Amino acid sequence: MEHQRCALKKLLIQGMHFIGLSGIGWLLDFCVYAGFSAISGNLVKNNMISSWVGVTFVFFFATRKVFQNKSKIPLSCKYLIYLFYQCILILFVSKLLGIVNTEIIKNFKVMLILRYSPILSKILITPVTMILNFFVMKGLIEKL
Repeated sequence: MEHQRCALKKLLIQGMHFIGLSGIGWLLDFCVYAGFSAISGNLVKNNMISSWVGVTFVFFFATRKVFQNKSKIPLSCKYLIYLFYQCILILFVSKLLGIVNTEIIKNFKVMLILRYSPILSKILITPVTMILNFFVMKGLIEKL
């Protein structure tokens, strides 16, 4: 029972540290996304480019500050695996972003919401990607 409590405590602490780092990565991602959205209506492309900024930042800092690589597999190989995972996730999330944005535009008539619908869409899908990224990175860095 005590071992389970310690493991849960460690997981929660890791989660909080990861959320902090991911928050910085998200801000980088978000600023790039907002900048591109101001000049381009291609939300999928904007999100794909901005996501790479955040993903790369989070990977390099999380592997040094949050997760411990105790395996013989070098981080460079794990980074390539993580990039492959992110390619799939970013493509999926970028398409989802377009769908969420379209639904906001179809269902809301408030001009302020419509004006910022690309940004609101990004905010709405962020928690899902953050949770997925935590567990994938934890498994990749600590278990593989």
